[in-house]
Amino acid sequence: MQQSLVWKPWHNPGVENLRLNIDEHGIDATSHLMQSLRGNSIAATYMLNCDPRWRFRRLWLKVDNHGQRHLNLKRDIRGNWFHNGEQRPDLSECQQVMLSDSPFTHTPALQRCALEIGESADMQVAYVDLLTFKIDARSQRYQRLREERGQTLYRSETQGRKSSELTVDEHALLIKASDQFLRLSSRDLKLNTWV
Repeated sequence: MQQSLVWKPWHNPGVENLRLNIDEHGIDATSHLMQSLRGNSIAATYMLNCDPRWRFRRLWLKVDNHGQRHLNLKRDIRGNWFHNGEQRPDLSECQQVMLSDSPFTHTPALQRCALEIGESADMQVAYVDLLTFKIDARSQRYQRLREERGQTLYRSETQGRKSSELTVDEHALLIKASDQFLRLSSRDLKLNTWV
């Protein structure tokens, strides 16, 4: 499966354009985003790789905000995490990566949880702040609330952030996050194009 997805933040100027490729070898996502974060305008590119069971393997991230910064984050099959080649034992309990201002990084976590309605799951994530480049282990909780017309509603709680409600499609790809992000359709993009 190949898919292109576009999200925009609810309140800030910006856009994320992601290309997703899923095959028998795994999941590869390549994204470009531009956002205004806490008074700073950033442009970021990332490549995220998971194995066929949605287990996190690699993240390459480049952010331009008054100069460029890069990072590589990797998790090996034994669960060891490496940040730019250096081992990060403080992330050893983490199962997924979460980018502070990207709606896509909920998808691998939701795919791995495979929750039924009413169920919830807690996990540790390696949380990457796109503005500060700080990486720390945080707890993440998802609860599957209900299903309606091919869409599923979850409650998401990330340590240090307010909870939000996520509406996702049948592939656990975000449609909207309360007060955070909204996915645009091809039709929306055509209506907003100056031609």
